[in-house]
Amino acid sequence: MTSTTKAVRVLMVVLLTTASRGGAEPLVVQMLQDIVLTSDWDHVTMLYFPHNDLLTRTEATQLVVGMMSTRAAAVSFLEDEIYPSVPGQGSEVSRGPSDQVMHVRPPHYRSQFIALWDPDGATAEFMIRAGELGLYTNRQEWLVLLPPNVTLKDAQKDLHDARIYIDSEVLFCQFDPSVGGFSLREVWRVGRGQPFLTGPRGSWTRREGLVTPDLPHKYDRRKDLRGFHLRVATINTMPYEELLQNNTKQNFMGGYVVDVWHTLQEQLNFTYTATDTLFGSLQSDGVTWNGMVGMLQTDDADAAVAPLSITKIRAISIDFTIPIQIVSTRLYIRRPVLEGSWTLYGQPFDGLLWACIPVFLVVCGASLWLLNWTSVQRDVHDHDIRFEDAFWIMFCSIVQQSAMVEPRPMSGRIVFFAGYWTGLILFTCYSAILVSILTTRQPQLPFRDFEGLLNNPDWNLGVRTNTALADALALAPPGSPMRLAWDTFVGKDPVNNLPNNNDDALNSVLKGKYAFFANKEYIIYRLQRVLPLKQAMDIVDTKTDFLKRGIGFGLQKGSPFKNLMNHVLSKMTQKGHLDRLKRKWWPNIAREPEASYPTPGFKEVFTVFIVWGGGIAVSVVLLGCEKFAFGRPPTATPIPTVTHPQKFAFRQDIVG
Repeated sequence: MTSTTKAVRVLMVVLLTTASRGGAEPLVVQMLQDIVLTSDWDHVTMLYFPHNDLLTRTEATQLVVGMMSTRAAAVSFLEDEIYPSVPGQGSEVSRGPSDQVMHVRPPHYRSQFIALWDPDGATAEFMIRAGELGLYTNRQEWLVLLPPNVTLKDAQKDLHDARIYIDSEVLFCQFDPSVGGFSLREVWRVGRGQPFLTGPRGSWTRREGLVTPDLPHKYDRRKDLRGFHLRVATINTMPYEELLQNNTKQNFMGGYVVDVWHTLQEQLNFTYTATDTLFGSLQSDGVTWNGMVGMLQTDDADAAVAPLSITKIRAISIDFTIPIQIVSTRLYIRRPVLEGSWTLYGQPFDGLLWACIPVFLVVCGASLWLLNWTSVQRDVHDHDIRFEDAFWIMFCSIVQQSAMVEPRPMSGRIVFFAGYWTGLILFTCYSAILVSILTTRQPQLPFRDFEGLLNNPDWNLGVRTNTALADALALAPPGSPMRLAWDTFVGKDPVNNLPNNNDDALNSVLKGKYAFFANKEYIIYRLQRVLPLKQAMDIVDTKTDFLKRGIGFGLQKGSPFKNLMNHVLSKMTQKGHLDRLKRKWWPNIAREPEASYPTPGFKEVFTVFIVWGGGIAVSVVLLGCEKFAFGRPPTATPIPTVTHPQKFAFRQDIVG
């Protein structure tokens, strides 16, 4: 047996033989040995019907004991009707007159069955009942031997209600005199009420043993559902799906989940009709659900096509495909008002640097005055610079402004040049850092998580009703922050705090004092594509991820389509198709809406007005001092007119 054959877990082999009992028995025994040993069966039950032309009771017992001496094996003799039963699953009441029940291993355990076909229908009834118990999964292998007088079509007719679906692999083995062995054909059906489908699987001969061709994967061979109609439950929520109003059509319009679903439809060839409903929440009895989960639970839908969160509590009642997207959840609030700061314009420099600046003015100004005074005293030139003018020159150099007075000696110009470039560096650094501070300031969030939210009793918390997020809060461990937030905020006003859609919740967020617990992917789509820019900029998240979980398609518990869909979705993931669809609907999924640049308010610039007002006050005081010091009346002695040399050099040259 090849590796392809070993990978097959659900195996039903029906052996059709027209050979005589004496000639066929060695072939049957040899074939059983090859299949059982090669497939590594470890828990085999032989269902034996005594009136057959293949094996006697003793031979059947010896065969099983001989082949499975180191494995679990048993023989159940079907003289009367015996029905299988799984302990703890379904009814154990017999349907036959003998009231016999055979307990078998639950479906999640691996087990194997070898059955001799009963023309009177006992074996077929046993197999139909096994299908009702879910014993045709990838954990059960079946081998059914047909007598010479039963054809393939006869067996299919008797098994008309058997749930031998896509997960099952049925091999009909018919003795072919031309090859001196058995031809193998696989059999399955697409769904309820559908005919059996067959395909070649190989052959067995005494000389070559079990030979299987190099076939594609089982689900690649069986992915054509031949237009099988699926009943779909969904919910109209973008960017995942949007519905038409006409429920008689295949009524999906667009959305990420719809694109994935339509790709599956193209690959698997099925039809569908979608019905709008809710996501579904657990009811008070702790067992039943409403919404699409409840529709799957009650067999009112075959699949839930929606961004259905894969949770443990839901997985008790339904099955899921592999995730088609990983989503995260955050708290969304209105952007807080940007708080002003009295020291905003002092933040570019630290205290030490601010203290060094006046020292620099004093040192440079004093140096400039001293060098100029020395040069005048030594008659190098007659350009006198007053002490206060020297400080004014250095101050202008720091703020990059010109001064009417400039030094004439070379030594003074060197000091002026050094001070000017020092001022240029300080001015440039201050301007750059100030611009950075103004453009990167962000408002202070009132809280970041549920613990912080609980410290703000004047706030409200909203979560979309009938969703996994609502269940996550309501079913959180008692005393946890999420459970306390549910009891404190949501429970006190469920009408306003359990909105039916995201738009209503975002409108509440924009009103203020309202936090919305939602999937990040939902909100980003609406902020980037739906809401006006001003409203989108007013909504921010608290930068904390609370739950990360996958979303996938929901299916009925034990659905035969689960492994088939997972096989196709896995290939789509490997080829990058899902990533391309995500980029279609979330082109900037890694980037949230751009933060608005804050505009400085009066409080931010009030420090400048303080400096301005202080300067005016100081100038008034100095004016008074100057009038007191220099405003005295002149003496009676006239002062002679004396012509002095020019003491100051101005930029406007005086020509005369």
